Amino acid sequence: MGAFSLATRYAKSLIQLAEEKGKLDEVYKDMKDMNNTFQNSRELLMMFKSPIITTDKKLNVVKLLFEGKVNTLLYQFMILVIKKGREAYFKDIAASFVTQYNEIKNITPVKITSAVKLDTGLVQNIIASLKAKEKLGEIELHEVIDASMIGGFTLQYADKMLDSSVSAGLTAMKEVIEDDSYIRKYY
Repeated sequence: MGAFSLATRYAKSLIQLAEEKGKLDEVYKDMKDMNNTFQNSRELLMMFKSPIITTDKKLNVVKLLFEGKVNTLLYQFMILVIKKGREAYFKDIAASFVTQYNEIKNITPVKITSAVKLDTGLVQNIIASLKAKEKLGEIELHEVIDASMIGGFTLQYADKMLDSSVSAGLTAMKEVIEDDSYIRKYY
């Protein structure tokens, strides 16, 4: 079974269990935090993927890091995943859980990247326009500052990207200038 299929099935099982127990939103909050932890801690990921580190040591690490700090349902789920030998897929399971939760709740993650912090009013107008045009439900906004853009912004959501950055405009202009197909060539 591939990593994607496995992560999707485990995440779906946890979502169903959390819904049954009426703890879906709590588990989502903890799982989202855990997803961020996995993205920011290469050492933790490598520890879970290591075949050299014993199951008992992995269980102790999970106990120290997560017991009492995350929802009991999620903590027990983590213990079960480790006992089943699937802890190498924690990151994938967490990401799949967040994606499935967003689908259930009709939440669209949107990432706006700009050279400088955008004005709040402008961001609200962009989001309102996007919601109206694409008929989106709730939007979960992530703003990123990237000085290499020079100006403008990029907007990413679902599998789409709108690039209205100055650097993209300059790149397009450079390609037009470098394209000499309009020059008659004499040989």
